[in-house]
Amino acid sequence: MKIIIVGCGKVGYTLAETLSAEGHAVSAIDNNDEVLSRLSSLDVITIKGNGSSYRTLLDAGVKDCDILIAVTNRDEVNMLCCLVAKKAGNCRTIARVRNPEYYQEIDFIKDELGLSLAINPELAAGNYTYHLIRCPSAIDLNTFAKGRVHMPSLVIPQGSPWDGKNLIQISSERSTPLLVAMVESDQKVFIPDGRTVLHAGDRISL
Repeated sequence: MKIIIVGCGKVGYTLAETLSAEGHAVSAIDNNDEVLSRLSSLDVITIKGNGSSYRTLLDAGVKDCDILIAVTNRDEVNMLCCLVAKKAGNCRTIARVRNPEYYQEIDFIKDELGLSLAINPELAAGNYTYHLIRCPSAIDLNTFAKGRVHMPSLVIPQGSPWDGKNLIQISSERSTPLLVAMVESDQKVFIPDGRTVLHAGDRISL
């Protein structure tokens, strides 16, 4: 895909690095020469300019791009970049929106500006940390259904009461319902059933 990133700070650099490594054609826009120079080691086209400028977006190839991601440190600039890009190239747009006041109205903003997605990395990191604290044994956490479903992963330690028991036994001993969705054991990943016996060292997703 052809992707334009506006704003090349920490978030923008990480996006450019990841997306270019995945083989996407990435163009990055920023008005700071020093910031753009950090991208010289990546397979990324750099454009110096204002990402909310129609002319700058044309130079970056907005008419042919698939996605524009605006992640400057100013929410208003990000939303304006997306609005201009949507009008100029009809691409999908993603804006970084951190201000809590804007985020409370994000559904209205997305509809009116035609945003495909609004992201708040700080809020996402905070929510991720919060849910990890709620499940301190988790080594990873995936969320689904817009955050309503959480699937933590953990490794069964030595001496665990689950070691050597099957899922039917484990379920019958618990007062709250539990669904083990995946087991990784001896470098094999599979979906378990009630007869599956867990062992210390197995990685499970709940």
